[in-house]
Amino acid sequence: MDLTDGQILGLDVTEGRAQRRLIVIRRGDEVIAFENRCPHAGWPLDTFDGRFLTSETGGLICAAHMAVFDPKTGACLGGPGQGRGLTPVAVRSEGDSWVIGPVARA
Repeated sequence: MDLTDGQILGLDVTEGRAQRRLIVIRRGDEVIAFENRCPHAGWPLDTFDGRFLTSETGGLICAAHMAVFDPKTGACLGGPGQGRGLTPVAVRSEGDSWVIGPVARA
């Protein structure tokens, strides 16, 4: 799978017996991932057809309640969920590939 610059992709991944929904974002040479789960209501951020909404400044918008999140840090920038950001997922480069996971725990 190729991820182009600026693309936001939803992925379902399996870690052991657990299934996780992730948001993967490519910005230049950097790939960032978060759990696809709004901290306000626990719902995925994407629309029912799998699209991700973004603000004019590039913030990720929760399709359910319109909370806005920083695509680099996952911090909540506005709307419901103030003070609660997205859960980051580790991403590392291995040669020409990106390896995603496991989910970072605080």
